[in-house]
Amino acid sequence: MRYFKFNKLVRDKIVDDMGNYNIIPYGIKVLNDKEYIKELSRKIIEEAKELNNISSIEDLKEELADVQEVIDCLKKVLKMNNKDIEKYQKKKIKKFGAFKKRTYIEYVGSEQDNKWINYYLENPDKYPEIKNK
Repeated sequence: MRYFKFNKLVRDKIVDDMGNYNIIPYGIKVLNDKEYIKELSRKIIEEAKELNNISSIEDLKEELADVQEVIDCLKKVLKMNNKDIEKYQKKKIKKFGAFKKRTYIEYVGSEQDNKWINYYLENPDKYPEIKNK
């Protein structure tokens, strides 16, 4: 028999579907709220990464639906509704704006250290420093 590591939250019908293909899932458990929130947070990243692999608008719509499914589950376990989400959304928009202007930045630079330069340096995976500019 061949085994493959999973270690992830799966949709409700996946285990049944595995049986149709003679796949045996091991280590099945029901997550408590804390574990569920953690795994939903991981799942939203997984689903969002799949947006990078889209080849059509239809694929984009399907992947967006997957992201929304995870958001809906998070809202439910966190006891949030759309008004709650809008409250947090408005707070962020007020402070930083939205994405409606479609502004895209290739890179930034500064000759002075400041809170943002320090933030970029502390997050090199997200903001790799360009050495030869």
